[in-house]
Amino acid sequence: MKQKVFLSATILIILLLTGCIKEVYDLDKLSDSIKISPTFALPLAKGDITFADMVKPDDTIRFDNDNFVRIVLRKDSVLDIKVKDYYDFSDMVSFKKGYIFGEVQMSDFQATMPVTLDNISQYFDPALRAQFQALDDGQPHDFPSFPLTDIGERSFGTLPGFENALIKSGKMEISVRNNLTAPLNDIKIKLYNSEGHTQIGGEITIPFVNAGSVNTVQVDLAGVYLTNSIVAGIVFTGSPGASNVIIDLDQTVEFVIYAYDLKITAGRVIVPVQTLEYLGNTDTIDFDPGENIELERIKIQNGSLDYEVISTSSLNSSVYVALPSTNRAGSPVSETIIIPPVQTITGSIDFSDTEIDLGTDLMQPFNRLPVEYEIKISSNGDMINFSSLDSIQLILTMPDPDIDYMKGYFGQIQEDIEQDTIRTDLEDILKKIEGDFHLSDPSIKINYTNSFGMPFGITLVATGIRDNSSVDLNLAPFTIDYPEFPDRDIESFYSVNSSNSNLPDLVSLPPVEIRFSGNGQMNPSGPGTERNNYIFGDSRFVASLEVEVPLEFWINNLQFADTVDNFLKSDSEDDDDSPFKPENMEYFRLKINAINGFPLGASLNVMLYDSLTSKNLDTINVKDIIKPAPVDDSGKVTSPEETETIIDLNKDFFEASKSADKIIFKFTLITSGGGTKDVKIYSNYIISFNASVVAKPNLIFN
Repeated sequence: MKQKVFLSATILIILLLTGCIKEVYDLDKLSDSIKISPTFALPLAKGDITFADMVKPDDTIRFDNDNFVRIVLRKDSVLDIKVKDYYDFSDMVSFKKGYIFGEVQMSDFQATMPVTLDNISQYFDPALRAQFQALDDGQPHDFPSFPLTDIGERSFGTLPGFENALIKSGKMEISVRNNLTAPLNDIKIKLYNSEGHTQIGGEITIPFVNAGSVNTVQVDLAGVYLTNSIVAGIVFTGSPGASNVIIDLDQTVEFVIYAYDLKITAGRVIVPVQTLEYLGNTDTIDFDPGENIELERIKIQNGSLDYEVISTSSLNSSVYVALPSTNRAGSPVSETIIIPPVQTITGSIDFSDTEIDLGTDLMQPFNRLPVEYEIKISSNGDMINFSSLDSIQLILTMPDPDIDYMKGYFGQIQEDIEQDTIRTDLEDILKKIEGDFHLSDPSIKINYTNSFGMPFGITLVATGIRDNSSVDLNLAPFTIDYPEFPDRDIESFYSVNSSNSNLPDLVSLPPVEIRFSGNGQMNPSGPGTERNNYIFGDSRFVASLEVEVPLEFWINNLQFADTVDNFLKSDSEDDDDSPFKPENMEYFRLKINAINGFPLGASLNVMLYDSLTSKNLDTINVKDIIKPAPVDDSGKVTSPEETETIIDLNKDFFEASKSADKIIFKFTLITSGGGTKDVKIYSNYIISFNASVVAKPNLIFN
């Protein structure tokens, strides 16, 4: 209040000192109330302002080389996806297989049992035996014939290489060599195990054997139980005799048994070194990298194929494993694993810097690693108990390999963006705005570095909503760029803009809320005919977001209203004593001269408003405070526009201000061409202005 009194007194002194007055005044002629109505003009402001003066370039505001202005908002690392976020290759291999030995080879064995003529003659009648004894003089004689003679059971002695065995398959040859000087008729033989006297097969007949000849009969041993002590029950059916031959009681008939190609299912034996061929020598290790993932090739930087081998056998075993479709230092990976009897052995096969081809199986050219293996067994010369159920179990794992790269098809993993709503918090502001504006070319740019070597499709559905109006983004699904092997990463971007969406219309709505949903899907077109996806051990997708709004737009009668408390209304007793009051103004005139180099113009309405009666008490309409500068077809200003505007606040306005509790300011903006064409903002645009005020107050002093 003191400032207003001081201002009034100062103006009064200036007027008294500069006016034409008499040298002598009769002060008694002055009334108690003095009224003075001076008119004065004051300059308010003058200057030149460019856009660059108002806004300095930085990370958000950018000036192009031609001074075109862009607003850029950037957000780093909005998305950071690593290969382990989607794939777990830590336990791809789970190979567990048991190999039952079944029948094994047993060493061949042979035994000879000679029977002398003297032994045979002991079973003749005494007279015939005495005759043979008499003819044993070294001189030629007629060899007497003899009848059927049973010489009883004779032992082949202890057989080598086993104690007992259950024969799965095999043969035995029984040979008779006739070293007598007379032929022998058929010979009947029955074989028995000494232990338990169990017969081995049926009766065997050796047919007629000439002197000095050998006859052999083969016997099938399948299913036969043998011990290492075999006896033979022998019956000679006789001899026709011979003429003029030497008779020697030490001459023999040799019985020979020879067993070969023996395979046993059980027994106590010495097992020679052998390869279990019948198990086959090929297999496959299946890789399980995840559902619907088909791997063709892997290169492991560091890692191992771990094994565990469990033996239930008393035999010494070894497993030779070769992986023909692998390459380590130019050769396939192979390993020989030695397994002592009845033990569990663990270890690992080095797979560092190894390429694995999983696509060689024509029946399934993915996720399958061929294996060639060879199992050898032996008892190292020891007698051991064997069963065909003896086995080894091979367990293979590949724990958390350090992957260099993988080639194949990695499925159609999909990440859904569940429907959600973003509120823009513009609702209160938009209530104060009427009219239209349109940003011509805003864009959302996704900058990314991608080292996933596969297509990745993005579908984004978004709708901006304001009151009863809505605008769909209408962005077609798109695929981000990806590296092609042997390239390991790629830097690229995808821009959502006016050429591929309704982004300008959506942003210019402007929306109170944005509803959005969508998804991202790997290999959106499916597996196709080839498996050309690549994933690297350090594959990563890192994306940043850049929102760019080039200042190219149009505005058509965009109105913005704001309401403030009436600052012209006196609200204190001190104001009543002031000689300088708004209601005492005859008029207040604001004169503005502007040379506008911007393609943007403005009008102003000032309304005195009574909120109790909801009435506008008085309005000042100021059209075209500033007129927009004309532009060419590209939207660039061609020349500045000069405007002179007078804002006249008269006495009626000040009178109405006494009843108004609010003042409403309504600004109307419009761009060049009546808001029908795009305009561009450049940093070197300039506006020159000169503003002055002309006022005539009624100063009343009591």
